[in-house]
Amino acid sequence: MAERVVITGLGVISALGCNCNDFWSNLVKGVVGISKITAFDTSHLERHYGGQIQNFNPNDFSSTVRTLPRSQQFAVAASKSALRDANASGKKEIDVVLGSIVSGLEFLEKKHKSFENYPIYKVTANVSKTLALQGAVFTVSGACAAGNYAISMAYERIKRGETEVVLAGGADYFSEGTFIGLYKVFSIAPCMCQPFDKNRKGLIPAEGAGMLVLESLSSAKKRAAPIYAEVLGYGISADAYHPLIPYERGIYNCMKNALKSTGLIPADIDYISAHGTGTIPNDKTECAAIRKLFGKKTYRKVPASSIKSMLGHTMGAASAIEAIACCMSITTGIIPPTMNYETPDPECDIDCVPNKARKHKTEIVLNNAFGFGGMNCSLVLGRY
Repeated sequence: MAERVVITGLGVISALGCNCNDFWSNLVKGVVGISKITAFDTSHLERHYGGQIQNFNPNDFSSTVRTLPRSQQFAVAASKSALRDANASGKKEIDVVLGSIVSGLEFLEKKHKSFENYPIYKVTANVSKTLALQGAVFTVSGACAAGNYAISMAYERIKRGETEVVLAGGADYFSEGTFIGLYKVFSIAPCMCQPFDKNRKGLIPAEGAGMLVLESLSSAKKRAAPIYAEVLGYGISADAYHPLIPYERGIYNCMKNALKSTGLIPADIDYISAHGTGTIPNDKTECAAIRKLFGKKTYRKVPASSIKSMLGHTMGAASAIEAIACCMSITTGIIPPTMNYETPDPECDIDCVPNKARKHKTEIVLNNAFGFGGMNCSLVLGRY
C-alpha cells in the first residue's frame, strides 16, 4: 500500500526573512524585499534592483557554513532550520533532493575561490556532508521549476517506500551572469515586479533557499512530528515550444496532470500559488491556462497570487519557497497578496489577491512553477 506523504519541517532564507516566522509575517503584511543591488556593479546597465538578501549571517547556523559558497550557505542554513522545525535534527538516514540553476557558478564568477565547490551537484553534497545526513543525494536542475521537481521526486521516493524522510527544496544565489543574461533578453523590470498588472515590465531576479522535510505519515506519527500539510500529488509537462516564451498548452497540461494524479477536480482547489513572474508572456499565458482549466464561468472564483511581487524570482529556489508559503497558507487560512498591482489587464483577469492578504479557506492548494525551456511542474498540497 502506497505511503501517504506529509510535510513536517520548513526552512527558508529569503529577502523577506531568514526564518519562517519573519518570512510569513512579511508576506502577509505585503512587505516588498526588493532593493538596490550591491552584490556587483550595475552602473553600466539600465537595471539596478534585485531581491538580494541583506541580513543573512552564516555564523547564525554553524561555523562551517561560512566557508561555503553563498548558494550552498543558503541551502545548508535552510536545511538545518527545516530539520530543527521537524524535530529531526538527530536523524541521519535522510535523503536530500535539491533543485538549483546557478549554484556552483560562484567559482566562475570569482565570488568563491574553491574549485572543489564548483560543480552544481556540490550544493546537495555539501548539505549532506555538513549536516551528516547519510541517505541518498540528488541534484535537480529543472530551470525555474527546480524546487517543485525536487519536492515531487522526494514525494515519489517516500510514496514507493524507498525511504521515510527526505529533505527537499531549492537554493540559488544572486548571480551576476544570470542577471545580465535576463537583462539581455529584456526580462528584467526597472524597479518592481508587477504580476498580472497591465503595465508589468518584467521580473526581478533574487536569491534564497527553501527546504522542506517530507516524511511518510507513518514515520511522522511515530515521531509525533508536527504536520503542516500533505503532499497529494504533482503534474509535469514540457512545452516543447520555445526556449523563453511559455506555451498555454504545456502549462494547462501540467496543472491538469497535477489534478489527475490526485483524483481531484478544478473545483476542489481553494488557492493557486501562481508562477506569476511579472513578464508579459508568462502572466498572460498562465492566466489563459487557468481560464481553460477552471472554465470561463468559474476561474475567477479561485484566488491566484504571486509572492514574486515581494520576493523577486529566486530561480531554482522559487517554487520551493512558494511551497513553504502554501504550507503556511494552509496552516493559517491566509492567502498572501500580489503586491504592486495597479492597473487591471483584460488578459490577466484572475483574482490575483491584489495588494492585501486575505483570510480564505485553504484546504487544497496548487503550487505552479514554469521554467525557461518549457519545464513545468505543479504541486498539489492539502490540509492533513
